[in-house]
Amino acid sequence: MKIIESPLYNLVLETHNLDIGIFYFFNNIIISEIKEGVHIDLKNSKSFFETTNKFYQDRPFVYISNRINKFSISPLDFAKFSFELNNVKAYSAIVYNSFFDKMNAEIEKRFSHIPFYIAINLEDAFNWSNNIVNDRNRPLTA
Repeated sequence: MKIIESPLYNLVLETHNLDIGIFYFFNNIIISEIKEGVHIDLKNSKSFFETTNKFYQDRPFVYISNRINKFSISPLDFAKFSFELNNVKAYSAIVYNSFFDKMNAEIEKRFSHIPFYIAINLEDAFNWSNNIVNDRNRPLTA
């Protein structure tokens, strides 16, 4: 389900349509919808990093990948994403009924230096993410 079709859309503070996808900024959560066929790497994600770091400044946040389209990501670059996003505390990937998509998310999870949750829908990912950013006493380990 796209964010604009979900009740969560009413909570969006900013939307940024970048070359690689659409990014929805919430108070402590960002949800991406990467465009069909895009290959994500550090180079083409630069504007995303800049936009995200500017929006959140020194606030902690969780990144949710709403995988409604097929795209690829460089696994070696993925491991470096958390270092480019200044205050990201965790990742969540929403996979929709595809063994291949779930397998890709499991591979990315192995490269993550921060907690990584594989969700089955937007609500699941959003609730998990809120628990992460709101539980300041919880240790944030992968």
